[in-house]
Amino acid sequence: MISVIIPIYNVEAYIEDCLKSVASQTCLKQGVKVECILVDDCGTDNSISIVEAIIDRINENEDKNENLTFKLLHHDHNRGLSAARNTGTDVAQGEYVYFVDSDDILSLDCIENLISIARIHPDAEMIVGQYDEFFDGEKCHNARWKQNGGVYAEDVIGAYMAGKIPTTAWNKLVRKEFLIKNNLWFEEGLVHEDALWSFQVFCLAHKVVVSDEVTYHYLQRPGSLDKQKNMNLHATHYNRVHSLQAKFVFGHGLQNDTRLFRFIEKARYQLLTDASLKDSKFGYELYCNTRKYPYWSQLHRFMPRYIGYVVYIRMRCWWLKLKR
Repeated sequence: MISVIIPIYNVEAYIEDCLKSVASQTCLKQGVKVECILVDDCGTDNSISIVEAIIDRINENEDKNENLTFKLLHHDHNRGLSAARNTGTDVAQGEYVYFVDSDDILSLDCIENLISIARIHPDAEMIVGQYDEFFDGEKCHNARWKQNGGVYAEDVIGAYMAGKIPTTAWNKLVRKEFLIKNNLWFEEGLVHEDALWSFQVFCLAHKVVVSDEVTYHYLQRPGSLDKQKNMNLHATHYNRVHSLQAKFVFGHGLQNDTRLFRFIEKARYQLLTDASLKDSKFGYELYCNTRKYPYWSQLHRFMPRYIGYVVYIRMRCWWLKLKR
């Protein structure tokens, strides 16, 4: 069984197409059982009413495929995307879980394609599909970023840091047992939860396979979270992501792999530089908050190649402090 997990929050204009793409999966006619877990995260529109009507319509259809089942779960208050994914994962009965954003659409053979690869590579913790992009009312077009298909074994984190595996949580078929055994839950209250979760997953995975086939259609829409223009909000949360990544490395005894620290700290110092250039006051505040996080001082022992970043940020923030 495959558990498709879809958080629901203010997507009344998109959820019907999303659910139709799940209900139309070709794998259902081939005997693959799919449970679609929908998590109501207490939005303010009519999304849940639409979901309930769609489920009733599908269940009442004489041609309903018995291999597809629905579970609708409800939060008692809005808890965010991470919590909704965790809620779905916790109750999932499938061998694999597959996260979908509720405004996106699956290709008709999405699950069929990914599960066929999983059968060829039963030791892989994750199977990743390609994706394309579309805007409201427009046709799909190639994604601006495309990963290469292939099998990545042993040094999975190296492939991830090299940009060969995408950061997003969606469009990945993941063994539930692997997630539960390694306590790989999404961090609640974090805007950029995918960046932290993917880093943690690939630090511990031993084998990941990337398909060459497009299995996911990603909607680009102005109101979505990743399109919001609040630089300070994004910088603050990314700063927390970097600190939690460092905590994870030390907590799992991975500190001897200095590549991990170069990856984290290069991103951190780039973030601080960008923030300082765009908003000097906020950049200084972000730098001061960064120094309060655990592992700040320990990380620098592993970062001789990026000492230039350290010097630049400290000199710039010293200058900004004088200006204040």
